[in-house]
Amino acid sequence: MSYLDRKKHEGKLETPEAFNKSETDSEIIGDIELLQAEYKKVLADQNIKYSGTWLLERDLWLASETKALAENTDTLSRGRVVLVNPGVSNIGREQKFVHPYIVLGEHKDTFIGVPITNMAKNKENGQYYLRHFFEVELKDPEGEKPFTEYRCTKPSVADIRNIAGLDKRRIIQDHQLYTDKKYAPSTYLNAISRKIRSSLATIL
Repeated sequence: MSYLDRKKHEGKLETPEAFNKSETDSEIIGDIELLQAEYKKVLADQNIKYSGTWLLERDLWLASETKALAENTDTLSRGRVVLVNPGVSNIGREQKFVHPYIVLGEHKDTFIGVPITNMAKNKENGQYYLRHFFEVELKDPEGEKPFTEYRCTKPSVADIRNIAGLDKRRIIQDHQLYTDKKYAPSTYLNAISRKIRSSLATIL
């Protein structure tokens, strides 16, 4: 795999006008072509499921860059659960691929959300467990489920390590989860709030 001269680019991040015309016409275009070739390799190695997510992410990016992507300013109340495509090109343990997100707050065309993911299962004894301190087990409340309430279909966790501010246009709007407007139960939200407070306490 080929790599860019990262130091050269990082040194220009705060002052993009520092790139002169020769760099733009030759070096920069060459680096863009290099990354395009690497992306093609990544896409070819992915299965169909994740390739679709990658294509959606690239399409959103291109539409945004060309100003062809309409804004989404729909109101998202706290606790709303939406299906989100955070992308597939995230680094390391950053959340990627399509996941349900619980909305914690919003502002105009952006929102803050925490992803829901499957709980880890021990292959030897079949027991479920938390992978790390920042996972919150999502326990269903007792009683009959209201129509507008969202409940996980299998043991799941909220990963507060990957709380993120995201553009609302990353929400998959043609999914039933968006049109039916489901909300996380108070047991989910309270457990997430407690974990966030305890996490901040360890930092402070």
